[in-house]
Amino acid sequence: MSSPLSGQQPPKRQRTVEGSCWACKQRRVKCDLLKPSCQRCLVSGAECCYDKVLLRWDARRSRTTVIPSPTIGPFSFQTPLDVPEKRALDYFRGRLWPLLSTSDSPCQPPISIALQSQPVLQAACIFAEAHRALKDRGPSSQSLINRRVKCLAGIRGRLVDSFVPKSALQALLLAVLLLYHSDGFVDCLQPHASTQSHHAGVVAIVHTLGGFESAFKSVGKETCMLLSEFATTDVVNAMLRDVRPSFSKDIWDDIESGPVWWETGQHGTLTFASIFGVMTELAHYAHDIRGDNNPVVNKIDQFERALRPSYPSLADFDPTDMSDSYDDASRKAAVFSQALCRAFQHAALIFLYRSVCCLPTSHFLVQQHVHACLACITSMEIDSKAHNCTLFPLYVAGAHAIDEVRRKTVMERLEAVQEGLGFESVMSIRQALEQLWLGESQLGVWSDSFKNLAQGTLVL
Repeated sequence: MSSPLSGQQPPKRQRTVEGSCWACKQRRVKCDLLKPSCQRCLVSGAECCYDKVLLRWDARRSRTTVIPSPTIGPFSFQTPLDVPEKRALDYFRGRLWPLLSTSDSPCQPPISIALQSQPVLQAACIFAEAHRALKDRGPSSQSLINRRVKCLAGIRGRLVDSFVPKSALQALLLAVLLLYHSDGFVDCLQPHASTQSHHAGVVAIVHTLGGFESAFKSVGKETCMLLSEFATTDVVNAMLRDVRPSFSKDIWDDIESGPVWWETGQHGTLTFASIFGVMTELAHYAHDIRGDNNPVVNKIDQFERALRPSYPSLADFDPTDMSDSYDDASRKAAVFSQALCRAFQHAALIFLYRSVCCLPTSHFLVQQHVHACLACITSMEIDSKAHNCTLFPLYVAGAHAIDEVRRKTVMERLEAVQEGLGFESVMSIRQALEQLWLGESQLGVWSDSFKNLAQGTLVL
């Protein structure tokens, strides 16, 4: 190739094209988009990677200072972050992530993944800033909404790519899970809430990864924990909205083997995973017999036995072990975790009697479980992490509380949960109960009791 004539300007480089590999983007040269490796990378010996996606919240250059390699706890950033991003990740790690688990020692937050994946970084920052805005000022600002829209556009654009590597798909799953929980917990009453769309996105990605079992076993611990929360919200919200759950009861065997949002251990004769498995089977059964006023009696007995709360006995303890192996804090956490487990069992039995057996709200079987459910919840200290996860049993019991004393108890406990979480979903439940108690819906069928709940609300 001949050199340009003296005095002439050198030819300008061609701009990068849409979907270029990362190496060509960095060199700002035209990529031929060939996969798995473009021609330029083959010739130069560079690593050809289409996995990385650069998402910007704003097309303009940020006026904030860029922090080169700052540190959060044990993590060291590998990419430059703006001050707002660093602050958001600090908040996500220290304030928000612990709220998503009842354990005092949950798995590490996905900070390291966020430093390698722009979609995860943006989703985590959006989740954190939305929660902080709600705690400090109220609903999300317009600038945060705009950032959220751009993040969604980037994720959706990546998902429609004809070739998405498995590692990139796993990162996108984590990003969508974060947005799902952000909209369902923090922004559920806002017009921009897209909880149902994010739900469909998670299910679609899980299916692409080979199904729930394959996805759960192939992703990191952080994603496993969020998937356990996603599966739980999927079941309980399917029960509330009278629809079929997205997965079968079999997924809970896999979930129990990985990091989960609840405190692990045996509670009576059942674990949380086994209870959620029965609830999943029950929700499917309720959907299968819809319109049939004569459910199979043997099936009802089976669900009653499976969900009947049990308590430890002397036979469950080793008489030779007289050591005090738990401190007071650990002992309390275990007791409150057991109480939470039983509260879910009582709530599921209310669903059985109301949705499947079609008993009226005032029936003694329904009311005895309302009373027992509230007794489990009020046995917990209001500042415990287990108490923050009582929204589903609280909502079910509240929707069937027919006297002012129990209704007052429900509202007091919801107020305590709101103080602990600062989630908009708690306000949504309170509003739905207040509307329910003013009308006649409480005397109708099961679905009437929950029709006032905002569509984007997640209950857990």
